[in-house]
Amino acid sequence: MKAMKLILAGAVVFAMASCTGSQKKTDASQQDSVVVVTDAQTVVKVADIAGTYEGTLPCADCPGIKTTLKINDDTTYDLRSEYLEKKDGVFEESGTFNLLEGNVIELVTPSSGDKTYYKVLENAVALSDKEGTLNDGELAEHYILKKQ
Repeated sequence: MKAMKLILAGAVVFAMASCTGSQKKTDASQQDSVVVVTDAQTVVKVADIAGTYEGTLPCADCPGIKTTLKINDDTTYDLRSEYLEKKDGVFEESGTFNLLEGNVIELVTPSSGDKTYYKVLENAVALSDKEGTLNDGELAEHYILKKQ
């Protein structure tokens, strides 16, 4: 009877140890597997899109919004928006981002939970909707931030 309890206790310890090891492997693989598919054959990793993007977005009541978006490889971002020729027109925020299907970056503002979307392009990102649909109007080229 003592032998049976000893074997059972050993099996429980072994099972717990093996579960702990697989948890560590899962966590490590999740960190390395943050990717976004750009087409049927290309996969972009967070490290590939990390960097600073700049451009001037259209503005309804000013000459433009000078925008600097810094994408960090730890899935955080820093965004600076300067409404040109506006008094007190500089806004800065930091938060986290998610990579969505269709190579779309979803910026999440921590204070409000608001979400803004940018489609990943080659050496650029473009303001888009959640599905990655780009503006195709007359000002479409002005919604693009170029990688610096």
